[in-house]
Amino acid sequence: GRSFGFMPDNGQNGIETITQYVARPGSDEIVVNSVPFEEKLPLMGFASYVLTYNYDGRNGDTGFLTYVWHGVKASSAAKKRAFEESLVGSKEGLLVQTNQGHEPRHFYKIFKGKLLTSLTALPVSTQLFRIRGTVESDVHAGEVAADSSSLASSDAFALLSGKSHKIYIWKGLGASAFEKQAAVDRFSDYWDDVELEQVEEGAEPDEFWEELKGEGQYDRSLGDLGAPLLEPRLFHCRLSSAGLLKVEEVAQYEQEDLDPEDIMLLDAGDEIYLWVGSGASEEENAKLLDMAKLYIRMEPTARSFDTVNIIRVPQGKEPSVFQRMFPHWDDNYWQ
Repeated sequence: GRSFGFMPDNGQNGIETITQYVARPGSDEIVVNSVPFEEKLPLMGFASYVLTYNYDGRNGDTGFLTYVWHGVKASSAAKKRAFEESLVGSKEGLLVQTNQGHEPRHFYKIFKGKLLTSLTALPVSTQLFRIRGTVESDVHAGEVAADSSSLASSDAFALLSGKSHKIYIWKGLGASAFEKQAAVDRFSDYWDDVELEQVEEGAEPDEFWEELKGEGQYDRSLGDLGAPLLEPRLFHCRLSSAGLLKVEEVAQYEQEDLDPEDIMLLDAGDEIYLWVGSGASEEENAKLLDMAKLYIRMEPTARSFDTVNIIRVPQGKEPSVFQRMFPHWDDNYWQ
């Protein structure tokens, strides 16, 4: 289900550096590279990335948050190292773990509508990118399987030929003007000698379909209905002396149900918040992801650990989107 949406601010501030974690082929060694942040920097599906952002909301919310982004082909060792190092560095701030293709809208806005996520480093065959967004500043291009079944009438797509430096910009009937424009802008300088051809849905040349293994069935619906808005639910997470994890739901919860000695899990649909009480142990802190995994496994919806955003919130640093999920919130409650 959809959640209220994690938007601590409008993504208007800048980021200085981004750190990439990638496994060296054929070994357990993790190579860590920090690079200057650029909005056009592509995120590669074989790596994990960590970036820190200072948010500054119009409602007076300020603080810093760390995003840990995992590519779909990142090794489990790279993911683990990226998350563990972020956990150490973000004790006082928010920490968001997100996966390629399931990022919160705020993440797209940090890249100012220029984010591109890729599955491979160098194109060795045909590549297809889906370009979508709700406004100009959250448009993003994400690589999908290069097959006609990946197309959707509601969006724009860029098809990178496997044979030459030709790129087709495919304009779905339901794609917005800014999605179509973003596709042209993002891919017009993809290569120095790029040849761009704009194609309207329904008027595709034969070569277009050949690149996509032939014309086939795809999603022709023009609207995105989205998942239903779910009611948030609160759970108390405790570690027993034997190291076993217990998760109990708190019915009709209030702010006073947040236990400063423990970790609480707030399920908001696409996002799961792990609220860390100031008295929670180091051991409990280290088991944050295990708590989320266990909960998602027990829970009957079709979500998986790879499709949900996990957000760590330290006591006293609750963003307003978190506070809004409580009937009443008092900033001075724990003073």
